[in-house]
Amino acid sequence: MDHPAIPPHSSRTRWLHDLYAVVLIGTLLWTGATVAQSPLDTAAPGAPLQSPAEIRYGADGISKGTLRPAMSAVSVGGQPYRALVFNGDYDAPLIRTRPGGTVSITLDNQMDEKTNLHFHGMTVTPLDSGDSIFREVGPHEKGLYRFKLPPDHSPGAYWYHSHFHGGAQRQVESGIAGPILVDGLLDPFPELKGIKERVLVLRNFQKTLTGRLASEIVTSAPSIRTVNGQADPVITIQPGETQLWHLMNISANQYFRIRINGQNVQILSRDGNTVNKRVMTDELLIGPSARFSILVVGATTGDHAVELAAGNTGAAGDQYKGARIATLRVTGAALATRSISSAYPVLEDLGNAKVANVRQFAFQDSATDGDAFLINGERFDPRRVNTTVKLGDVEEWRLYNPSQELHQFHIHQTDFQVVAINDKPVPFSGYRDTVFIPARGSITVRIPFRDPVMLGKFVYHCHILEHEDGGMMQVIQVVRPEDYAQAVKLAPLGGIYGDNQTCSYLTNSGREFTLPAYVQLPPEGP
Repeated sequence: MDHPAIPPHSSRTRWLHDLYAVVLIGTLLWTGATVAQSPLDTAAPGAPLQSPAEIRYGADGISKGTLRPAMSAVSVGGQPYRALVFNGDYDAPLIRTRPGGTVSITLDNQMDEKTNLHFHGMTVTPLDSGDSIFREVGPHEKGLYRFKLPPDHSPGAYWYHSHFHGGAQRQVESGIAGPILVDGLLDPFPELKGIKERVLVLRNFQKTLTGRLASEIVTSAPSIRTVNGQADPVITIQPGETQLWHLMNISANQYFRIRINGQNVQILSRDGNTVNKRVMTDELLIGPSARFSILVVGATTGDHAVELAAGNTGAAGDQYKGARIATLRVTGAALATRSISSAYPVLEDLGNAKVANVRQFAFQDSATDGDAFLINGERFDPRRVNTTVKLGDVEEWRLYNPSQELHQFHIHQTDFQVVAINDKPVPFSGYRDTVFIPARGSITVRIPFRDPVMLGKFVYHCHILEHEDGGMMQVIQVVRPEDYAQAVKLAPLGGIYGDNQTCSYLTNSGREFTLPAYVQLPPEGP
């Protein structure tokens, strides 16, 4: 089954090397999503692709910078708007870090509303100044986010964004989000050293007649889809040249179904997790918050459309029009194509792991309130813990979706392995941190709660931010086995970590909070 086939969506048959991708595409087709190609835009392509500004690390390994969210006059795909953005630019800065490095970001909130930051997909501490979504930075206040990456942190594409409950959708839709790269993705493949690397940040911005950010986000409203804040930018490549593209969907709600007309690409990483075998496709379904790092090879000389296919997310969901989102321009002298000859990383197949617990979660649209979204019949309550897990356990979570639209599952601080879709086993090719649950369907995942860096309190939720803001989110605490009984008792009161500070843990447990040296919180300071 190395080359499974799925029904053609036009006159051609699509061959993929990865059954997981086949099943995902098939489940989206089952929801009624349109995959027919829309007529290509006839307008001339836009300007050359611009790279985002960067917050980089130095010899000390510290990526230090300031993010200033504020209402600003910006260009969104060439159209003037006033929107909430970082540092006066709709194309937010890229935070570049490395395994074992330190991220030190000052959030200087110049807005008239609260906000915070989440470092999506990163396996870092949720405690103190780390990746805690329970923190808030008030209007015209500052907050420091400072944490250390474990030395074995997976390299690849991540992102940061507002996770302020009740305001995340509007803030992220506006521009309070940006990309992260953890360097080292090509280290296992020295034959690819030196190839050109591109960051392609996918966004969706709701159009208005006022030239200002919409006061209410309507997920199916006409919108501006951009790459690095640009409309239909030109991406240059030479014939035969191999490039590494990091595609990051940092939009609030939209799915991006991307293909380069008439061309296959190789998936190297999903959600910052390198795959364990060769994975080829001619189409990528990139859900809200998902990231793909791919190898692209220059084809024949000329312009090749990078297409966003039309689609919908189900009878109760959203509809999107197709468009040309970028233009790949193949030009110049031909180069020798670089391809992978080294062995892929050896990864543990969690399908064979001992499971400590099996849990079931239903992601539900409310039957009585169109603005309410539920998990197991409950809306989000930050004052209580819904799930308590012992450090060291691998759990199986069965995620059900009785709704007539997709939901996009994401869990903080760790990754997972998809082992079944609609009860059909999925061959193992790597891990993820986000995946859609098909309408009227299910996903089964195995989650490793092993790394002590994740000790603390965090969340799992639907990453369609309309649904998250509407209550489709729950709180989880990961605790040492010796703390389990006390943590369960304290769950209705907010758990053993209280407000996610190590001093709260001391108060509730009577013990100092200690971690292995490689995951200690970095000292405050320069």
